[in-house]
Amino acid sequence: MLQNAFPDNKKSDNRDLNSTSKNNSGIIDMTQLEDFNQQIYEQFSSLLEKKKLTNQLNDSVSVQEFIAESERLNIIEKAPFYVAKFLFTEQIVKEIEAYRMLLYQLCKKHMTRQRSLLIGIEMIIDENSELQEKLLNTGCISRIFYELYQKDIVTEEVFCHWHEQNATEIINETISTKIRDCAENFVEWLHSAEEGSDEDDNRSK
Repeated sequence: MLQNAFPDNKKSDNRDLNSTSKNNSGIIDMTQLEDFNQQIYEQFSSLLEKKKLTNQLNDSVSVQEFIAESERLNIIEKAPFYVAKFLFTEQIVKEIEAYRMLLYQLCKKHMTRQRSLLIGIEMIIDENSELQEKLLNTGCISRIFYELYQKDIVTEEVFCHWHEQNATEIINETISTKIRDCAENFVEWLHSAEEGSDEDDNRSK
């Protein structure tokens, strides 16, 4: 059971969600990603590659510079999607740890950006048959999502909302459905962890 694999019953911290995020459902119009300006994307990719090569994606000053540049290019809401596409490989769990600061700073308090990151992960699996073979199973998907959750990059609320939604237009529906099926145990674990935390809170009153 996932509850044994993931022993820390951690309650989702809604304090990380700002008032704007609370007033929306975390849905991003992902069709806009297909219309993404190629020149801006090339600038963004060049900046990301430069910081990766100089090992500056876990340096606080460099990460803030990267975020500021993403805001200047007016792509901050889509940035997590492209970060996932550019940085993640079959070693995604290790890469989440390696780029933890970047992912956290990009996604904290922003449900839309968190959902953008999840769709980016869907996309890299959808586009690569080797990744489908290696990652498209309950164990791998659960571990990837647990790392994102445990490191406060993606909240329980966003995971659950993403899981309930249909596939986006830019992801193959069959692959997207398989990913959600593989995430079923993880989402159930989130619900059970939340219920356990609520019971503990009630007993302490």
